[in-house]
Amino acid sequence: MPIAAFNANDPYEQLIAQIISIERQPQIAIRTRQENQKVFKAVLTDFNSTLSALNASIDRLKDPISNPFTARAATVPEGAGFGVTASDRAATGSHTVQVERLAATDTRLSQRFERDGTGLRSFFDASGAQTFTIEVASPTDEEPERRVGIDVTVEPEGTTDADILAEVRTAINDAMSAAAADGTIRPGDKAGASLVNETSDTSRLTLRSGDTGFASRLTFTDSGDGLLSLLQLDRAALAGDIGAGGQVTAVGTSETDSALNSVFKLDGLTLYRSTNEVTDALDGLTLSLGAVGEAATFSVGPDSDAIVKDVEAFIKKYNDAHAFIKRKSNVDPDAGARGDFAGDSAITSLRFGMRNDALRTVGSQPEGAPARFADLGIEINDDGTLKLADREKLLTAVEASPDAVQSFFGADDGVATRLSERIGTFLGTDGILKRRTKTIEDKIGRYDKQITRWEERLTMREDQLRMQYAQLQESLALLQGQQDSLNSFFY
Repeated sequence: MPIAAFNANDPYEQLIAQIISIERQPQIAIRTRQENQKVFKAVLTDFNSTLSALNASIDRLKDPISNPFTARAATVPEGAGFGVTASDRAATGSHTVQVERLAATDTRLSQRFERDGTGLRSFFDASGAQTFTIEVASPTDEEPERRVGIDVTVEPEGTTDADILAEVRTAINDAMSAAAADGTIRPGDKAGASLVNETSDTSRLTLRSGDTGFASRLTFTDSGDGLLSLLQLDRAALAGDIGAGGQVTAVGTSETDSALNSVFKLDGLTLYRSTNEVTDALDGLTLSLGAVGEAATFSVGPDSDAIVKDVEAFIKKYNDAHAFIKRKSNVDPDAGARGDFAGDSAITSLRFGMRNDALRTVGSQPEGAPARFADLGIEINDDGTLKLADREKLLTAVEASPDAVQSFFGADDGVATRLSERIGTFLGTDGILKRRTKTIEDKIGRYDKQITRWEERLTMREDQLRMQYAQLQESLALLQGQQDSLNSFFY
């Protein structure tokens, strides 16, 4: 029998809706329990993130390899012609530096040409295409002094000297780019050519090495008919103001007599380098030469800001975890509110365990080494949280022995080691939080199935009620018809 079309205003439909609403209550209860589980899962996810952040900070403090307490910083006087960057390998102490010369690129100039001159055109008309070689430095780890010759072929079509100089420039740059593209040299090793209009009527070709210093100098092999000699790019002398080509900076014959190298005095010793970033003069220090100037003394010591930052980061993450557990464990009987962790002995005991880990003395520390947080200027508040109350006390301990401070955290019975072991039971693929999350996900899945079954049951129930009411309406209509027939018979 067909079911009557749905009509929201039909009193029978309204009655069906009320019945279904009543019978849906168990499904609503299941949805509520499911939503509660989803909320609790989100809480566990946030807690996992909080503990993971603390664990990462703990790992940094207890790692003897990356020991953050050996961090070093250099203090350079204002106005010094150099900067200094210190790594953990740098030894504490003071050094004096005086910058006498900065490293320069090897720059060459051609002789000066009249822009509308035709001397170069005449040369090529008589000699044809020319191929010369520019040798550039392209060091590798295996061959630190490796040099590579790049062949450049020029067959210009221009008529004026300016046009032909531009074509020589393009030929050089194209050859260098091709060598870099095919891996013959590194991109940074390319020599670069440019055209400079020295006056409105004259032009010069300039050529510049890819890096500074004598090691990156340019060397040449001329073409068969001497194009480079004509240009004077390979002239072994300084370019003159009268228009001659040659070297802008005296190349010299070695690292000590080449004006391309930087020169500086370090603690009275004269050093020569091909770069202004010097990493091999003092172990663990990078000197950045910036300007020629008077001697200045810099000092190397503990990187106070970095060390305090690491310790304060640990304290913050410790306090975050402590506060998270406390907040989620609160019970308010007046409001009838219970935190998600209320009554959860495994998680609530973690907070007290962390406090005990922080309070206990590190017994393995030698005499005179920090054995309690108080020895590092760190206080334990009444509520169990930590506070760096005395920055100078921490830095004094680090300066006395960074390894002793690190072992306070990272020894087998160190504070960070104890905390890591305690927190570790909650983290990871087999940790308490992962297992609990899996249990919650299984519950949510079962609730999904129950909700779906209830929805199918309620749909069938709704169809059943509509069929019953349709049959009732049909019976009423039949009775009404019979009543009308009887009335017409008697009246």
